[in-house]
Amino acid sequence: MRSALHKPILILMLLALSGCTLPGAASPTPFTFPTPNLTHTAIFSATATSTPPPPTLPPLESPTPLPTATELGAPTATTGPSPTTTLVPAETVTAAYLSAAPVIDGNLDDWSSQAYTVDRPLSYASSGWTGTSDLSARYYIGWDVNYLYLGVERFDDLFVQVATGRYLYRGDDVEVQFDADLAGDQSSTSLSSDDFQIGLSPGNFGSLPPEAYLWYPRSREGGLSSVSVKAVKQGQGYTLEARIPWSVFGVTPAENDQFGFVLALSDNDQAGVAAWQSMIANVSGRRLADPTTWGLLVLGPPSAK
Repeated sequence: MRSALHKPILILMLLALSGCTLPGAASPTPFTFPTPNLTHTAIFSATATSTPPPPTLPPLESPTPLPTATELGAPTATTGPSPTTTLVPAETVTAAYLSAAPVIDGNLDDWSSQAYTVDRPLSYASSGWTGTSDLSARYYIGWDVNYLYLGVERFDDLFVQVATGRYLYRGDDVEVQFDADLAGDQSSTSLSSDDFQIGLSPGNFGSLPPEAYLWYPRSREGGLSSVSVKAVKQGQGYTLEARIPWSVFGVTPAENDQFGFVLALSDNDQAGVAAWQSMIANVSGRRLADPTTWGLLVLGPPSAK
């Protein structure tokens, strides 16, 4: 009885071990090995696809524009005022039109125009100045179609001049600053080719003759033989006359023309020594290298004498 029951069971086990498929049973899905020409890395890597595009970032906002000079209230660039426009000078001087030119001899008797004063110490050069008795001056200025004329009466407690040429400022000289293109560069705070500085020396009334020297523009620095200078000793000071051709400034003058202008005087009280101790001017805020601190020169009408 036991062997009869075991016989069907054994048959089933033998069929299973031999892989035979029973009738009505689905065949198992065969296992497919990878293609032999793939590498080890390729077999186990993810399926290759195209690289996805980077995410789109929102556009950057444009920066807020800075305010303009006009919005800030700053002055805007202009082509410059007409030559007859007044330009807020520190001091205005009118050059008289001279129908008869003065004789350049150092004597001021033939000057009848308005006199101006020079008695303002410059802040950076005032330590050696003790007052108008130490140094001061009055001056006359005139013009015609050929020349700018200058007559200066200097009051000094001690006259010293032993320097010449580019160093004549280390003595008791007279200096002229002149801006030939005031309308064109009225807001420029630095010197340009139309800004001039001329030194006038009386000499020493002995071995050193009177002379004129141009410091600025630097490209033209040197003695000015075309400028006539004469001086006469007067106490511890002197009187001086100068005639400066308009060609020095590159100017063709006309009535009501306006120019930047300063008249300044250097002082040296060390006898026998070339030294620059102090300076006064007709404009107290004058700075040599900043023409906006200079005064104003106006050419008067021909009717003025």
